[in-house]
Amino acid sequence: MFGADELAPGEMRAVQYGAMSVVVLRDRHGRYHALRNACLHQGAPLSKGTLGPMVDGSAVGQYEPAADREVLRCPWHGYEFDVESGRCPADPARLRLRTYPVAVEDGQVVLGRDTVPGGQGKL
Repeated sequence: MFGADELAPGEMRAVQYGAMSVVVLRDRHGRYHALRNACLHQGAPLSKGTLGPMVDGSAVGQYEPAADREVLRCPWHGYEFDVESGRCPADPARLRLRTYPVAVEDGQVVLGRDTVPGGQGKL
């Protein structure tokens, strides 16, 4: 369990929730996200990766950081995952991390009611 004020925008941490490892992060806008803490490629802990803006491009060689979308980059091979959807921008139809609803209640970061059997759990 940890307080919402313990994560600044741009920070993340791994938490153990039962047998599940989850990376909880706070994007640059202050929103919280929670994803499975294992890269789909070779299982690297994504909590050791980096958080940054998604890069969009309208044409070859023309790329800009997206203003409102962020990705979590794998520390081993650079695979990227959209922090909101869990999808890998390079192959969104096939590669998707599990995401979990996350909220702040009474100053504590909590996983949402839909994520675990039996209801809500505090981290």
